[in-house]
Amino acid sequence: TNANGGFATLAAMPDPSQALSEQFCLGRAAAIQQGEALARAVPGVTPQQVAEQCKAFGPVLQDHVTAVSLKPAPEVLAGVTQFIAQSGMSPAQLSGTSKICLGVGYAVDDTNVAIGSALVLTALGEAGYAAVPGHHLADGIGATRRPDLSMQWFELSGGSASIPGSSSGLAEL
Repeated sequence: TNANGGFATLAAMPDPSQALSEQFCLGRAAAIQQGEALARAVPGVTPQQVAEQCKAFGPVLQDHVTAVSLKPAPEVLAGVTQFIAQSGMSPAQLSGTSKICLGVGYAVDDTNVAIGSALVLTALGEAGYAAVPGHHLADGIGATRRPDLSMQWFELSGGSASIPGSSSGLAEL
């Protein structure tokens, strides 16, 4: 972003995809910082142990990450909601783990871990994280390039849709 002259503004936006890419980069950097801060707060665990635990998160969520490129957002989230129900972890525990693993996934360039973590957070009702699969689908990074499906995720993240399976059934964002 800085190398390209700073943030794109609405007045001087020749390429809207550049602005979207900038937002993706900012979100990625923020996720890494947040994940590192949360991981440091976990007593008795080294960064290497955190990375190993998060690496295992990717394969567990692989089917859901693959589904992002193939199915509408509500169908994907329905599957993730079932995963959450069967995980044996509390929502708070899953949220914290997913935020840490989102950062780790981006820090080590493991898109399965990053996207999977964002899916869990979105299914838990943390709507802003729905932008993560949206960005991946828009750019074809770690997912098939599917602008049609990416818009569903961006709509969820922006509050103009609802997340199925949240704690109150359908939570309006």
